[in-house]
Amino acid sequence: MTGHVSGLGAVRHCSFPMASGEMDKFALTAFLGMACRNLAAFTVNGSIHFVCMDWRHLEELLAAGQDAYSERKNLCVWVKDNAGMGSLYRS
Repeated sequence: MTGHVSGLGAVRHCSFPMASGEMDKFALTAFLGMACRNLAAFTVNGSIHFVCMDWRHLEELLAAGQDAYSERKNLCVWVKDNAGMGSLYRS
């Protein structure tokens, strides 16, 4: 995937593989699980982690977090009425 530009087209960025959907559901859940376990392992008890995810992969994030954390405090949803600048998917 090419064509990610910034600086009014003067700067071209390489594709960011993790953001392009190469992982299947199980690989993504494993990846997120590893990330959540690392977060939990390297912070003090009682820490709050704000982990953001596109709604399309919420199931994978919840499964990964369930194995890494003892409890879920809350789920926040950002209702964004106007997409604003840029595209929905950004590298």
